[in-house]
Amino acid sequence: MKAKNTELKTMNTEKHRFFVPIDLITEDRIVFPIEEARHATKVLRIAKGDLVTVIDGAGGTYTAEMEVVGNKGAIAAIVSKEVGLGESTYAVRMSVGMIKHAARWETFLEKAVELGVTRITPLISERMQKSAFNERRAWAIMIAALKQSGRSKLPQLDQPTKIKKLLQEEVGEEVKMICHESSPDAPSISKLLRADTSNVHILVGPEGGFSQEEITLANEAGWTTVWMGERRLRTETAAITSLAVVSQYLNGAE
Repeated sequence: MKAKNTELKTMNTEKHRFFVPIDLITEDRIVFPIEEARHATKVLRIAKGDLVTVIDGAGGTYTAEMEVVGNKGAIAAIVSKEVGLGESTYAVRMSVGMIKHAARWETFLEKAVELGVTRITPLISERMQKSAFNERRAWAIMIAALKQSGRSKLPQLDQPTKIKKLLQEEVGEEVKMICHESSPDAPSISKLLRADTSNVHILVGPEGGFSQEEITLANEAGWTTVWMGERRLRTETAAITSLAVVSQYLNGAE
């Protein structure tokens, strides 16, 4: 790792953030993927000697000095590294019904990353209207949100999973909640959380909601139904709202 040089050009490294997969990072050098290299040279006009911030998606955030900057690639020398920057001490998995409209699905992905989700499972359920998504586009949305939000660890994105299969999993989450609009007597999300809660799993239904059979199966599998209020929420709204409540409560408890 290169020693810090106080004479290096100063740049707003928080503004210029790049994503580089960990397999392109060695002990002291970072080799930029072609897309990030082009963005650095063509859009940001970054030059040799400039300092930038690089995120590896596995928890590492690097300050690096650009050594090679060109149309065909870019290489930077690592100046320093931080681990776990922007990450919480708890894990939260969101299993959410597939959303028919791509723009609303992408809004959910972006906000979920910003709110600290650690794993996303697209759900296939009885009333769903769509069973596939553009995985490449989804990763691009998540990476952009990762860079923007100051996080360092990219959430896990699962393949679409049938809800009945998910409910049969031997999951280790200590708090498992299913959001349902027809349960006014159910507890609110915050009632299920404690200051030392470390692992949360949230189920949110598709645009048509969960069927009664799915709600029953979830309750029998140890999931607690939670109420989101008087108004009927869209899938992405319910998902974002539930994540925001968990984030606000548990981050405040840290």
